[in-house]
Amino acid sequence: MNQSQKKRIALVGLGDIAQKAYLPIVANHSQIDPILCTRDQQVLKQLTNQYRIAESYSDIDDLIKSRPEAVMIHSNTESHFTLVSKLLNADIPVFVDKPLCYSLQESETLLNLSARRGVLLYLGFNRRFAPLINTLKNQPNPIQVAWQKNRTNLPGDPRVFVFDDFIHVVDSLWFLGSGEIESLQVFSTLKSKKLEALNVQWQQNDVLLSGSMNRISGITEERVEYYSKGNKWQIDELTKGIHYHDEKPHTMGFNNWESTLYKRGFVSLIEDWLKALEADAFNENRIQDIWDTHYLCETIVEKIVKN
Repeated sequence: MNQSQKKRIALVGLGDIAQKAYLPIVANHSQIDPILCTRDQQVLKQLTNQYRIAESYSDIDDLIKSRPEAVMIHSNTESHFTLVSKLLNADIPVFVDKPLCYSLQESETLLNLSARRGVLLYLGFNRRFAPLINTLKNQPNPIQVAWQKNRTNLPGDPRVFVFDDFIHVVDSLWFLGSGEIESLQVFSTLKSKKLEALNVQWQQNDVLLSGSMNRISGITEERVEYYSKGNKWQIDELTKGIHYHDEKPHTMGFNNWESTLYKRGFVSLIEDWLKALEADAFNENRIQDIWDTHYLCETIVEKIVKN
């Protein structure tokens, strides 16, 4: 793809996640002509100089007038509804960091808007594209899947806890499972209205799925355990793993040249986003997929509050 065929894709909101995970890929991608947009003039100047990006904006309306071919939103969750609404109404495809919104009603409004106008709305879940997780997805006949993600000194409001962080666990289990969710159970620890720990479990067909998060742990960690008859896979931090078969361990990993962004799924996520932009027809399944994850998170929040 030559320079004239590159897609003009804008990044809106240039905070920590954009700078660490997305900008290094997008700014150096052979198929993307990047545009930056943030109200922070100092950050805008720094990043346009660092990545030699020629086009930038400090106002979303000015960006929309320039008619980019797509926009990636990395701003805070509270801003998502307004920004995504503007872009979809302008018929500009949107990539947005999870969650879509804190409110299920607002998420539904945006999903309906995307479907009604036939404009792509893409939600970024990097764990779906982490190579070692894809290894699990391709294993037949799972019996049990457990996903644990812990942090230190971060108790929080239940809705923010679930939608900003635990949604990774929920979506990943939903992705690895197959079939309708049954027998959802939620166990939580609340202190002074702050959620400290959470455990959920459900069944999909004959597979038992469980997810947990402790945000007052002594260590930040993430572990996935995936079982089928005669097998166990254990993945740590998305980047290293062991497959056990008949009591024998087999190491899973990467060569020394693979980047962290590839190991954690961001490189393949961007490739899938570009592929979605090239698709001829609007994919209704994407809307349903986003809704399913957010609806499950909302159900979990309701059970926490009720309990």
